[in-house]
Amino acid sequence: MPVRNMNDSPLTEESIGRIEVAPEVIATIAYHATLNVPGVAKTGIPPAGFFRRATVRHEGVVLQIEENNLVFDIYVWLQSDVNMMETSRALQQAVIEAIDHMVGVPVNAVNVHVENVASERPAKSS
Repeated sequence: MPVRNMNDSPLTEESIGRIEVAPEVIATIAYHATLNVPGVAKTGIPPAGFFRRATVRHEGVVLQIEENNLVFDIYVWLQSDVNMMETSRALQQAVIEAIDHMVGVPVNAVNVHVENVASERPAKSS
């Protein structure tokens, strides 16, 4: 990985060592990016099932890594007053941008699974 300065231009292509980011960290970044999207109420629960060896699960985020390709499956509950398509697209973009900004690794896909809609009930009056 090239060393970069604050302007994001390469200083040198010479390696001074390895940089490793744990898959759990990448999944955590996606989780926080998801919760910061307006209209996302909370993360959901991925279905139990067979996942490949290179799969990481973190609070509604499933990350699969195959040959340096990142594929996210994100399970969410959305707020009841949002457009699901617009919010899901914003979520996809937020995850892609967060991973690119913090890790610099391209994301191949962000699959959004809307599990439910969160509804707020009015408080009971006494």
